[in-house]
Amino acid sequence: MGKRKAVSPVVSVVLLIAVAVSVGILVTTWITHWVTTTTGGTAISCAINTNYIIETAEFNKSSAYNNTLLVKITNKGAEHLYGFGAILDNGTDIVILEFDSTLINQSGISLTNKLKREESVYIVINLTNTTLGYPALGGTLTEVKIMNDACPAVSTRTSTVTQGSW
Repeated sequence: MGKRKAVSPVVSVVLLIAVAVSVGILVTTWITHWVTTTTGGTAISCAINTNYIIETAEFNKSSAYNNTLLVKITNKGAEHLYGFGAILDNGTDIVILEFDSTLINQSGISLTNKLKREESVYIVINLTNTTLGYPALGGTLTEVKIMNDACPAVSTRTSTVTQGSW
């Protein structure tokens, strides 16, 4: 029988390192692809580009404005916004109004006419329903949270609700 030579220890270590790095790259690529498709890459992009603030929230009980909550929203992000909804909280009761609620006047903002960067809009919320106690809720609000349908993962809130006289 002839003499066989073994692979030198240096070559075997280099081969093991190369195999380990290759497997690591494959696993990392696979996990990145899996996470992106599972969580939805567009949702992450949407959340990064969405930023809006409530500049003012004012409730007016006067008969002329009939228990109306007027919320001024300004878009500070790159994402164009539409479909505003609200969560109204007075510490005791919470009212959730979806973007398609007839109680919310979107002031012309829609899927075809979106709120662009650095634009503002007044959202008018009608709180005249005495059966559900909305006028009392409006007069005692401690927090207003505004959501949007363009990027539901992002919302904004304020705990400053003034009692207006407009």
